[in-house]
Amino acid sequence: MEMQVTIKTKLKISNSEIAWSFSKTMEQYRQACNYVSEYIFNNDFDMKQSRLNKELYTKLRNLFSLKSQMAQSVIRTVIARYKTVKTQMARRPYKYQDQNTGEWYREVRDLTWLHKPISFNRPQVDLQRNRDWSYLSSGQLSINTLDGRVKVDPICRGFNQYLDGTWKFGLAKLLKSSGKWYLHISATKEVADFNKQTVKHVVGLDRGLRFLATSYDEQGKTAFFDGQAIMRKRAKYQKLRATLQAKGTKSAKRRLKKLSGRENRWISDQNKSWAFYQLEQFLTYKAHLNNSEVVEVSAKYTSQRCPKCGVIKKDNRNHEKHEYHCDNCGYRSNDDRIGAMNIQLLGTQYISGQEQPKFELTTNA
Repeated sequence: MEMQVTIKTKLKISNSEIAWSFSKTMEQYRQACNYVSEYIFNNDFDMKQSRLNKELYTKLRNLFSLKSQMAQSVIRTVIARYKTVKTQMARRPYKYQDQNTGEWYREVRDLTWLHKPISFNRPQVDLQRNRDWSYLSSGQLSINTLDGRVKVDPICRGFNQYLDGTWKFGLAKLLKSSGKWYLHISATKEVADFNKQTVKHVVGLDRGLRFLATSYDEQGKTAFFDGQAIMRKRAKYQKLRATLQAKGTKSAKRRLKKLSGRENRWISDQNKSWAFYQLEQFLTYKAHLNNSEVVEVSAKYTSQRCPKCGVIKKDNRNHEKHEYHCDNCGYRSNDDRIGAMNIQLLGTQYISGQEQPKFELTTNA
């Protein structure tokens, strides 16, 4: 199995000339992307790489002074963006109601629903491994610009772990955020496929708000991971949003738009907390590196079931005190820990052969 990660490394820029070369290269790349995007939009969304190369390659090099590989990367970047938008539109059909019958209808959308070309607003540039960027034996990064190659020092804790010969570097993205320069490097590695038969340990992980996560393993070890910092940040955003909405000025509306972008980074498409989503991604990444797997199981009744006698009863859980007390066998524990214990049991059932383990409502042990 091949796993892929994105290494986000900060760049130490030694002089203003390098920063200027980066800025100029990214801006020309951005304008070239918009040029290709407009061509695709005006030509029935033709996204065949060979045809676009034949038609636009020379123009991109002449109009935007792009290097050979960068011109081709521009075309690939735009094609990838249109394909992503195409997939997103297909997943979100247009819904409308017939005014006469009152019935609702769904119509699958495609790229022809776009009113204008996809716009590339953020300056950045995609760099091909070895041709546009490379890692030098000196520990520096060599990055291609319109003015030629420059050498910069990467600042990334743990970067050396990707230099053990098992990782393969690929595409890199040069960008600037909050006045700082970054290079996001794609890296892949072959890891062994997950095998249920070799599993020795199963850990249950219950996600929540008071505790970001609570874990429980087969040896009875429990760990709580505090989530109060996330709740405080969420409350901060909510308070700031209310204040800006109350003002209603142009400046407030601009800040509100920026704030919405920040909040969106905390919320996934399924309306889950971004912190939960990010936690899941990190866990999956770490699990695959250790020939393990993260399995999502049904959370139904996990906070209501007694892990000792098996009785499921909603009233056994006290939300205010965060306690669970089974009135059947008398077992008592923290309610988050109860959830982790039951999830650990579901994980054990999954390892034993149940593809979709879950608890069924019962009032008896």
